[in-house]
Amino acid sequence: MKSRRELAHKRELLVARCERQRSDLAYSADGITHSLRHVDAAVGVARRATTHPLLLASAVAAVVVVIRPRRLLQGLTWGLSVAAVARRASALLRTST
Repeated sequence: MKSRRELAHKRELLVARCERQRSDLAYSADGITHSLRHVDAAVGVARRATTHPLLLASAVAAVVVVIRPRRLLQGLTWGLSVAAVARRASALLRTST
């Protein structure tokens, strides 16, 4: 059987290990907390946008003004073309398998 001195030493080592693990966990949690603040802010903006349609319409109008209507139209045209190609490719892949 182990002596009291050996048990006390082992306990000290375990306590030190626990403290180090707590410190590591706290450091990791700080990083996660920082990342989640951005997600929380984005969710808050999305909630406000859904409850205030005028705010959402104003934001869309601001984007149109900043991007310029011609570039926006070109981007929408390109996006619709890509979507149509993807839909056709998906249909072809479904029928061929």
